[in-house]
Amino acid sequence: MKKKSILLSWSISYMVILLIPIVIGAAVFAESRILLEEEVNRSNMVLLSQVQETIDNQIGDIGSISNQLMADSQLTSFINHASEQDARWRLMGLELIKNLKSTRVGNGLISELYIYIKNSDVALSSSSLIQKTYLYDMFYKGTDVTEEAWTGLMHDTGKSMFRKMAVRSEDRRIEETLVYLQPFPIQSAADSPATFVVNLDPNRFQQAIDNVRLEKESTVFILDREGNTLFSTGSFETPYKAGGDLNLQQDTGGKTETIDWNGESVTMSQISSKVQDWKYVSIIPTRIYAKKLTVIRNITIGGVAAGLMIGGVAAWWFTRRNYRPLGRIMNIISDKVKWKLEQPDDEYGILQSVLVRAWEEQDQFASRLKDQQNVVRNSLFSKLMKGRVQTGEEFASTLERLSIRFESNSFAVLLLHIENVEGLFRTKVREQDQEEKYQFVHLILTNVLEEMMGSVGHVYSADIDGRIAFLVNIREYGENAGSQLVRAVEEAQRFIGSRFCVYFSVGVSDVHQGVAEIADGFRESEEALEYRLILGIGQIIDQNRIRRPKEELYYPLDLERQLINYIATGNYARSTEVMNEILMTNFTGEPLSVELARCLMFELIGTFLKATEQIKTDDQNELTHRNDLIRQLCACETFEEMEAELLRILESICQMVHERKRSRNAELKDQLIEFIVENYADVNLGLTHLSERFRFHPTYVSKYFKEQTGVNVIDYINQYRIEQSKKILQAEELTIQDVSERVGFLNSNSFIRVFKKYEGITPGQYKQNSRLIQHEV
Repeated sequence: MKKKSILLSWSISYMVILLIPIVIGAAVFAESRILLEEEVNRSNMVLLSQVQETIDNQIGDIGSISNQLMADSQLTSFINHASEQDARWRLMGLELIKNLKSTRVGNGLISELYIYIKNSDVALSSSSLIQKTYLYDMFYKGTDVTEEAWTGLMHDTGKSMFRKMAVRSEDRRIEETLVYLQPFPIQSAADSPATFVVNLDPNRFQQAIDNVRLEKESTVFILDREGNTLFSTGSFETPYKAGGDLNLQQDTGGKTETIDWNGESVTMSQISSKVQDWKYVSIIPTRIYAKKLTVIRNITIGGVAAGLMIGGVAAWWFTRRNYRPLGRIMNIISDKVKWKLEQPDDEYGILQSVLVRAWEEQDQFASRLKDQQNVVRNSLFSKLMKGRVQTGEEFASTLERLSIRFESNSFAVLLLHIENVEGLFRTKVREQDQEEKYQFVHLILTNVLEEMMGSVGHVYSADIDGRIAFLVNIREYGENAGSQLVRAVEEAQRFIGSRFCVYFSVGVSDVHQGVAEIADGFRESEEALEYRLILGIGQIIDQNRIRRPKEELYYPLDLERQLINYIATGNYARSTEVMNEILMTNFTGEPLSVELARCLMFELIGTFLKATEQIKTDDQNELTHRNDLIRQLCACETFEEMEAELLRILESICQMVHERKRSRNAELKDQLIEFIVENYADVNLGLTHLSERFRFHPTYVSKYFKEQTGVNVIDYINQYRIEQSKKILQAEELTIQDVSERVGFLNSNSFIRVFKKYEGITPGQYKQNSRLIQHEV
């Protein structure tokens, strides 16, 4: 029962699916009919517009030719002197014939053009200068146009016009074409001395229209204002009759409609000319696209019928066929899930649960296997780099089991220490997410470095003591293998720093031969990485940079005593000079060995402790602050950090000393200013004199005075002297030399230079200006 129910539901499902394309096909057919009709109409209108554009351009060119000829002064002179007809006039006519011929050849729609001169009954054509009678015989003899009618037409033309006329062609055949007539010049209209005539080539006209017709059975008409046919591509009469039911459209936008014409339904499109009062009309029998619709309809109906018949049979056959493997599968698993079979129509639910459970178990097993393999690989490489693996057959089988195959016998080891990853994580990472963060960073570093070092050799990575070790199996060993490896690491470091904001230091070993020497390479990389203490973080340190370290430490006892004394007295400038001398001497040229660098670090820490011990204080806050500074110094990981911390601690201690001094010398400012006022006339008064008088270091006096007054000592002394000299120059008749001596300047040149610096003018000019002011008062 259950089997029949499933088969029936499957058959119905197949039939419903089969009906979907049938319904869609019917809708598509209905829409196709509309779209095809619209497309035919649109294409017909587009091509009719091309006919309009082509013919209008050619007709416009004829008007341009007339304008060019009217602008020709030689032609005007020829017409005005036609009554003379002397040799000069004929020579002029020959020149004009050449011009007319080039004009005719340049426009492919023109078969002939000429200018008929009324008062002389001569015509100038593109081939000759002939009398009226010969011209008539050449073009119109034998047609329905009599010579009298043609002569009257030449004399009576008062405006530009196109006219349908019979004309003799070059092969003497008579054919109807369009003739353009225009009074020449057109400004004279009825009184014009000549008439400009252009015979259009009907074959070219026909070809221009045939090239853009939509269908061969379509007909194109060119109609005048009254609806008379000027030109057509077939032998049919125009559907427009004077006073008939169909009216010509007056605008130029164009329209399309379906009408009955000559006993059949046609689609008619019309559009107006932009240069003449003409209409372009295209007529296409609707049976043309009706045939296509009939073909589409028959194909659609046949496809639907075939689809229903074949699809019905195929649906039933596939239903039975597809159920067979399902039935066999259910027979296999029915014993294990027999209780589920009691539920009707639940075969797919049973299969889904069984497969989901199997996939989950498979994924878990694959994940555990991959994790276990990574752990084993990491442990193997860790032991290999530390020299705890015995190479032999067992080691070779382990490598094969882990799918590790060395390409060569050349190896190098890189040890990477992560310095900073804060730029990678925009938000603060929670403590429980630290492990995930480390794994993410580890994934970035291993993938990028393995990719970029892949050109040098195959790369294997392992975590060793919180750092990432890379074992590089050099593909082609040579003298440049080590430098190529360093360049690859530098490129990877720049890429990771710029893209992920992760910064790290790398220790690089030399290239070693043989698996047994991998442990030596790891020790070399550890030694190289230790030099980040000296060279700074973010460095790529290879053996060439640390091969010959200094083994002598420069830190003499007298320099240590000087440094202690300067720190204790708060002399920041001199203490930094001494400390920089120690650091520059030790770190210029070849780097110190790591052991001596650590020794120098501890020596400097001890020096700072000795210096702070000399600063006697009972303030518990100052003691706590000093101890914190020392702890921060001991926490530095590199000498670069330690140098920056030393300078910061040094500045803090000197500032503390100065603050203590400043608190004991609250009245020092007033005493300094008072001493300057009393002794400003002394040429020896200066920073040195003040520091000796008040028993302070010159640097301290200068800095203290600037903090208290806003100007330095020398500027204050000079400004005060200048103010006193201005009073003397205004009140007394003394020379510049005498004034300079009275206010403490060594000579008049110094006095003039300083006076101009502060006042903008010389003392003499100031004295003269003061006298002028007093005189005016």
